[in-house]
Amino acid sequence: MIRKLTSRRLASLILVALAMTAAASGPNPLGPVPPVMTMADGPMAGVPFDIGSLKRNWRSRIEAIRSSGELPIIDIESSFDARAFNPAQYAKLMDDNAIALIAFSPQARGWTDDARVVVAIDPWRYIPTTTAGIPPAWPKDGEQFLAATATHVAKDRYPLMGEFEFHHYPSPRQLKRGQTQRDLALPIDGELGHRLFRLSEETGISFQIHYEIEDQLLPPLEKMLKQYPKAKVIWCHLAQIRYSDLNTIYGPAYVRKLIEIHPNLYFDTAFGGPDSRYPASREFHATIWDRRSGGVKKEWAQLISDHPWRFLAALDIGGDRMDTLGEKAQDLHRFLAALPPKTAEIVATKAAWKLLFNEDL
Repeated sequence: MIRKLTSRRLASLILVALAMTAAASGPNPLGPVPPVMTMADGPMAGVPFDIGSLKRNWRSRIEAIRSSGELPIIDIESSFDARAFNPAQYAKLMDDNAIALIAFSPQARGWTDDARVVVAIDPWRYIPTTTAGIPPAWPKDGEQFLAATATHVAKDRYPLMGEFEFHHYPSPRQLKRGQTQRDLALPIDGELGHRLFRLSEETGISFQIHYEIEDQLLPPLEKMLKQYPKAKVIWCHLAQIRYSDLNTIYGPAYVRKLIEIHPNLYFDTAFGGPDSRYPASREFHATIWDRRSGGVKKEWAQLISDHPWRFLAALDIGGDRMDTLGEKAQDLHRFLAALPPKTAEIVATKAAWKLLFNEDL
């Protein structure tokens, strides 16, 4: 589809071109703040993505944050609503909170090229990530959605696939709004699950899953991990348990066992702050925190220290919570500060870079 070059879009293209020119010669080591307040009619990055050029920007930005004395963070799991996204504002928020990069996955009613717009507007801060697998396109039109994902992963060289929901309770914000339609239960060992795992094996590209922690859900996931040992799976929301009475198995020992058996299984650390509760159960659902000491429970901290390359920093920003970056960054920095410094550096930045690009940072 040919997009009409309106005067508004032409102006946007000129502004972005000027910003990228300034990036090449300007003094700002963090990269320029894009002069774009909205994604409407924004330019689109060329594909396949020039990952080599993008990585030069990203490395420069990571080193600049580190040189300032801050711990740079790669957020491996967040998504955005293009209608609510202000690139200029977000760039400043990221800079203020030492968020080096966000793997920003578009939220939409079907496949969208919005990730290409984000990267074109700001090639310093965003890792191109495929559209999130959420309702209504997923799982209603799951086969078509996965076919589109496979096509774009191969053609456009996306380094990461977004979060696919298999078992998803409504979020705390959704519950407060009475939006229970996100109460999704899709068998991970069903046809769509097999197609997704096969896609990861065939391409070598990682994908993310939202999969609630319950005893009955663990065997099907273990079955898939065993059947597709080369699939790179990021299980989002480490130790986030919505209903504790439905879990008697999952804990540090169980996660350790999974890590030692399945070399391509990873966990992201988007699990909320120490005081976050799940409204439906009224429980503290971020079970990794020791609320008495204000730190991380020793068993979890030891596990992460023993296997730091298998844990990835994440903010879990979403379309209905675009305004929470500062709060989520504060919780994430608090978690990382509870880990040994070398472990924190790996979890914050190095593990994600190694997973996505198969190279040391």
